[in-house]
Amino acid sequence: MSTALPAASRTRLLLDLGNTRLKWLLQHSDGRHEAGDAAHADFQLLAARFAALPRPEQIFGCSVASPALTAVLHDSCMAQWAIPASWLRVSRQALGVSNRYRQLEQQGPDRWAAILGAHSLYPGQALVVASAGTALTIDALTADGTFLGGMILPGYRLMKASLAAGTARLPDAGGNYHDFPASTEDAIETGVLTALAASVEAALSRMLRRAEEPLLLLAGGDATRIAPLLATPAQFEPDLVLRGLAALAQAKEFNQ
Repeated sequence: MSTALPAASRTRLLLDLGNTRLKWLLQHSDGRHEAGDAAHADFQLLAARFAALPRPEQIFGCSVASPALTAVLHDSCMAQWAIPASWLRVSRQALGVSNRYRQLEQQGPDRWAAILGAHSLYPGQALVVASAGTALTIDALTADGTFLGGMILPGYRLMKASLAAGTARLPDAGGNYHDFPASTEDAIETGVLTALAASVEAALSRMLRRAEEPLLLLAGGDATRIAPLLATPAQFEPDLVLRGLAALAQAKEFNQ
């Protein structure tokens, strides 16, 4: 199941500023939308793209990047349209979802936005949401809308880079997955992918032990690397953070 983002009652610009990339979506009140993305290093290109967009009436964002980079993007919005961006803060409750995270200030707003986006797509459904990017985050939501928390571990590229940096003889090189690798490069590739996939399966197993029957949602640039190794079928939902921002804005529950 995958549906269109909620229609905007006003023209809104939604910003998802991650660890390595910015994804954006401009929603129009008639249901049209314009989307794009850029690496952090391409912010000048992004400014040119923004200059060609119609002026939004509202800007809502989620950032896990550095405060300095977030400020650059905020200032860009002010310079282009004289509209400040409202940045999401994690809340104890939103859109019918209750948050059990002990210290809200420690939870990444992208994880919270993704859970809310997933819940808006699949209301009443237990979910495991795995986002495979710079880090792999795996979060769980019960059918009654309780966010249980989840796991954070190094993502595909971080795992491979850490092996190369911390050892004398293990390369940061490409390889192929095999059940029983017979080369160092393949052994690293297989080990990293197996660790990532096993972590997702562990979260699913823990939900089943709670008598929940979760749907698995995958997002992030490395999701397609993990999916073939999973015993559980997965639904790809690449824009969960933007969906969460859109749902919060539509419901007028945006917490900044």
